[in-house]
Amino acid sequence: MSFSLKNDVVVPGEIVAQQEEFVEGEGVYVDQETGFLRSAFLGKIAIDLNNKMISVNTHKKLKLPKKNSIVLCSVSSVKENIIFVDIFGVIVLYPRPKWEHEFSSPLSGAILSNQIGVDKYNDLTEIVKPGDIILAKVISSTNPFNLSLKGPQFGVIYSMCSKCGEVMTPINNDQLKCPKCGNVEKRKISNLATSKLLKIDMKKTIMIPP
Repeated sequence: MSFSLKNDVVVPGEIVAQQEEFVEGEGVYVDQETGFLRSAFLGKIAIDLNNKMISVNTHKKLKLPKKNSIVLCSVSSVKENIIFVDIFGVIVLYPRPKWEHEFSSPLSGAILSNQIGVDKYNDLTEIVKPGDIILAKVISSTNPFNLSLKGPQFGVIYSMCSKCGEVMTPINNDQLKCPKCGNVEKRKISNLATSKLLKIDMKKTIMIPP
C-alpha cells in the first residue's frame, strides 16, 4: 500500500502512514480499527525522521465538532464492544433540525458499548448495523471522536432491511419493520426517526432541511 509523502496535501481521515513506521504528531491520529495513522486536518504532511514522527501542518484548521455537539453519522462497522462511524457534520435539533456545519470529508468516530444507552441486548448489531444513519452526541474533543447514544433523541434515524434492502419503518422504540418483506429487526431508534422535520437523501448522504 502506498501512502502520501512529505509535502503532500491530505484531507481529514486520509491514511498517511502505518503505525509501525511513525508515531503520530500534531494533526495525526491512530485509527484504532486498522492501526493506520490518519490525518485529522486538511494540510501538508511533515516528517521528523530523527524522532520517527509524522504530522500534518495546516494554517487553517477545520471547524471540528465540540463536546456535546450532536452529529449525523453513518455506521461503518460493528465489532464486539465498539461501533465505528463516519461523521458527516454537526446539526442542531431545536427549534427545527438543520445543519450547523457539514464536513468536506467524513471524520472518524467510535461508540463504546458503555455509551449505547441500552441495558439489555445480545450484541451490538441489535443497536445499530453497518449502513445505518444515526444521531449521536460527541463526548470527547479530539479526532477520532468518542460518541454516545444515551438519550431518546440519539440512535437510528434511517435503516435498510438486511434481507431485501428496502427502507425500514419504526414500529416502536427498538424495532423496525420492512414494508416490503415484513422482516423485523432490532435497533436503538431515535425518537426523531418518524419526525417529518428530518429527512435523509441517501444519494447525497445529507440531511435535507424541511
